[in-house]
Amino acid sequence: MKFTSFHHKIDYTFGSMYCYDNYVIGHLHSGVIVNNEIAMRMLTDINDYYGKQKIVFISNREFGHEVDAKVYQLVNAKTMVGIAIVGTTQEQKIQAATEQSLYSGSFGFFSNMESAISWADSFTHDEDERHAG
Repeated sequence: MKFTSFHHKIDYTFGSMYCYDNYVIGHLHSGVIVNNEIAMRMLTDINDYYGKQKIVFISNREFGHEVDAKVYQLVNAKTMVGIAIVGTTQEQKIQAATEQSLYSGSFGFFSNMESAISWADSFTHDEDERHAG
């Protein structure tokens, strides 16, 4: 998948993150296991870029990677208000269900990036409406 219109890109040896207005897309290489070290590096970069702004993290599992359950203890659900997993296999769906039980914010599993982005955008539209009212 081509990522366009992002505001900021962060490259790692294990993949890349693409920063948009209200969401981040994480695209990691095949076979990567997201452990505390990788998660802390990504979360620190997200915090440095967005500050206290509420965002949604979209995990593109196109090439498949694993997430150590302990990394969810590092996530601040007050600023990372949603996590979207994009995948197409039954294994990815099962893994997402396991991860969902570890996270206290909003969580979704999507079969395509467009649906995940639309879901992520709904958080900021809700926020905009609250501030306008």
